[in-house]
Amino acid sequence: MRVREVRLPDGWTPYAVAAGPDGMIWTTVLDPPALAGLRDGVVVRRHPLPDEVRPMLLTAAPDGTIWYTRTDDRVGRIGPDGDETLFALPAGAAPYGMALAPDGAAWFSAPGAERIGFVTAGGGIRLVELPVPDARAAMVTVSADGVVWVALNGAAALAGFDGTGFRIVELGAGAAPVGIAAGGDGIWFADIAGGAVGLVRPDGTPIRVPFDDPGSRPHAVAPDPAGGCWATLWGAGELARVTADGEVIRHPLPGKEPHGLALTDATVWVAMESGSLVALDRD
Repeated sequence: MRVREVRLPDGWTPYAVAAGPDGMIWTTVLDPPALAGLRDGVVVRRHPLPDEVRPMLLTAAPDGTIWYTRTDDRVGRIGPDGDETLFALPAGAAPYGMALAPDGAAWFSAPGAERIGFVTAGGGIRLVELPVPDARAAMVTVSADGVVWVALNGAAALAGFDGTGFRIVELGAGAAPVGIAAGGDGIWFADIAGGAVGLVRPDGTPIRVPFDDPGSRPHAVAPDPAGGCWATLWGAGELARVTADGEVIRHPLPGKEPHGLALTDATVWVAMESGSLVALDRD
């Protein structure tokens, strides 16, 4: 598999990554705090943030709008023209996860407030209390039928919200899911404490695929259209491919601390906190 490392300017620490509809690859940069857009391996857009703010997760809308979460209890929206709108959340909400729903609403997790919520382009905000205490909501995803799923890192569970109520899928003692992503075969999750990825099938049955190294620390996960999933292994400095048949293929990565993960038609993109984005051919 061909691996290409795109080095960012010295001192940059990318965290999350997302693919835009126009071929732009976006990343959140923890230091110096900013969002950056790359085309053909070159930074062509940079949206700096105040020194005291850190961007967390992000997602790209079909029209090129970027939504992202921030450590100052706000959700940001950057339009295709570069203009930014900020949406304030209650103090201490600590928004983290970010995902778009089919209706265009930007859903986020708010672990500091034990809630999930959404923001509309028009500025409407709704917060929904989670049904379990000390949940530590991590990443969020939205399935094709509009159900919002969130990884409950502190509750060893996933939760699906259909607009009226929650469905809880327990993963077993010791699990600590962080990454979560909806695919055609169900809801994939990354269990950072258990050294595994897993899949919740449409019938609600969870299955686990453990890695040989319990300390591999899976962080982000993304379904592959061919079946199976990809996952970043933060503790091992690797990218893992789990095939539809359950085979595990691990790819060493240049640099350290892989976090964010995004797929395009031909490429898997990984954000390395050591200062680069890594592109791997999906085939």
